[in-house]
Formats: sequence, structure tokens, C-alpha cells
Amino acid sequence: MQFDYSLASMLPFARAAIRNTSNFEIRGFADLLFGELEKAQVPGVVRKQFGPTRFDFTEMNCSPQLRDGTVEVFFHLVHRGFILPEPQGFPVSFNYARYWRTPRGTAWSQGIDPLPEDIDGYMWHLSKLVPTLDSVIHQYIHEGLGSFHRGMFFSAAVMLGAASEKEIYLLGQSLVGALKNPTAQAQLTKLLADRSLYRLLLAIENHVGTCAKLRGVFDGAHAHLMSLFESIRVQRNDAVHPNTANVDEDSVRLAYDSFPKAVEKTEALRAWFQTNPGSV
Repeated sequence: MQFDYSLASMLPFARAAIRNTSNFEIRGFADLLFGELEKAQVPGVVRKQFGPTRFDFTEMNCSPQLRDGTVEVFFHLVHRGFILPEPQGFPVSFNYARYWRTPRGTAWSQGIDPLPEDIDGYMWHLSKLVPTLDSVIHQYIHEGLGSFHRGMFFSAAVMLGAASEKEIYLLGQSLVGALKNPTAQAQLTKLLADRSLYRLLLAIENHVGTCAKLRGVFDGAHAHLMSLFESIRVQRNDAVHPNTANVDEDSVRLAYDSFPKAVEKTEALRAWFQTNPGSV
């Protein structure tokens, strides 16, 4: 079995490793990480019969690629502020042998969704949820993840907002045929043609709201639509307006976390509208 020891591949295992541990030594982190890698039968993970750690970290049994990958993912967690060295005689010095999981690290470790840093894994997950994902949306998200991975969170927010906006326009186009009121159809068609985004968002929210009693595909629809709407708001206001630019890593991470489920729900709504003309 081959394994890619890159940061993207190691991050999900590191997230699981610190999930139930709030304080540890560096070798304790390695031991926890190897425990998660062992579950996936990653090559190079060898158990010891005795000793202070469960696994063999010697050069004879632990490959350079695995050791380098462990060091890289460890310092990535430090760089992101998920784990930090313990104070020792604060504020004079720190104990760089022992680390603690920060509140940000706790929130991150409890996640189960694909990590934005893992571009291939995230895109695979998204394609599984939405096999017919629009090619433009695919490109926006892929480039946005690349920006996120490089720490360019403004760019990542703009790309996600653009993808969300595209999905909303697709939803609006599908909704037109499902409306039974000719006046409502004409109004929605005009909003789409004029690119009146904010009025379009309000119209879609109102029309979908009238379907709530139908249940089924409409269960939870409002929450997912609000997730897309929020990404658009961030793109058009927080990320690009010179007076309010305040996008940060955590907010962008949460937005990418929610996008796959949001677009899956939106695509389900589109399918329903297309197969139920004149019913809203």
C-alpha cells in the first residue's frame, strides 16, 4: 500500500489525534498520530512491545517520509494556532516540549467535514455529494481551496462567494418554471436578466419559504440557502469593500465546511422545481 505523506494527507489524522487530548509532549503527539495512521494501515507505522511510546520511531522502521510528514503537520498545527507551547515562567519563556490544544484547536479537532487544506479530498467529497456540479462552480471552488491552502483567505472568500452566486442563479432559473403565477414568473425572470442579486436572493427565499409545508426536499432548505447567501455577502462586502475588509481564516473555513451540504441541498431543490412545473 502506497501513501502520500503530504500535509493534506496527514491533516485528517492529526485532527483525530488531538481530538481527545488537550495536553501532550511532542513524542506524545507523534504517538497519537501514529495511532490514527495505524487504523488506516499506513505503511511505516510499527508497534513496539515495550517502552514509553507505543510505536517505533527509529530510522530502521520509520521512513524519512513519515517522519518528515509528522514534523510538517505538527508545525502546521502550531502555525494555525491549534496547538501552542505551554508557558514556563511566563512571560519569560515557554516549554517547547509540551503543548496544549487551544480553543480554536478544540473546535477544529471536533470537525468531521473534509478539510479545506486537503484540496483533492475536498473536491472528491463534493463530487460525491453533487456528481453533476456545474463546471464553473467546480473551478471557483478548486481555485478557492488553493488560495486557502496558501493562506490567501480574502481570495478564498471571493472564490467561494462567486461559486455560491453561480449556484443561486442556477436555482433561480430552475425556479421560474415551477412558479404557477405568470406575474411571479415574469418578475423572477427580470431579476435574473438584470442580475439584481439582492432582490433575487429575497425572491428565492420567499418562494422557497412558501414550499416549507411540502416537507421532504424542503426540510432544512432555508438554513442551507442562508449559508450560500452569507458566502455571497462576505464576497461582496467583507472581502472586497475597503471599509469593512475583515475576512479571517476561521470564518472562511466554516464557510467552506458548509458549502458541500448547501450546494447538495440546492441541487435537490433545482431537481424538484424542474420535475414539478407550475407547482409553487
